[in-house]
Amino acid sequence: KKSNSQPEPIAASATPEAAPTPNNVVDWLRASVSRISRDHVPPGDIDVRAHLLDSGYVDSLSATELLAGIERQFGVRIQEVDIVGRLCTIEALAREIDVKATGAAR
Repeated sequence: KKSNSQPEPIAASATPEAAPTPNNVVDWLRASVSRISRDHVPPGDIDVRAHLLDSGYVDSLSATELLAGIERQFGVRIQEVDIVGRLCTIEALAREIDVKATGAAR
C-alpha cells in the first residue's frame, strides 16, 4: 500500500477555460511593464492610469513585446495602434483583456 493517496496536482499554469480576473491581469501587466521598461520601474510604482508610452514605461519596441506577451499569456490579440490610442494604460488594457478573454466583446 502507498502511504500517499494521489492528490490532485496543483495547476502549474492557467487552463484555457479559466478566464483571467482583472486584478491578476493588472498584476501581470505591471510585472511585464516593469520587466521590459528601460528603467525597470518596480511593479508597485507603475501607475495603472498613466499613458504607457507618454510616461516612458514602454517605447514602441517594448510595446510590441508587451502585446506579444499578452497574446501568449491570455490568448488575446491587441492591435499595435490601440496601445497608443484607446488602450494606452494598464487599466484599459486589463479591461480589454478581461472582455476579450471572457468572450463578452462583440
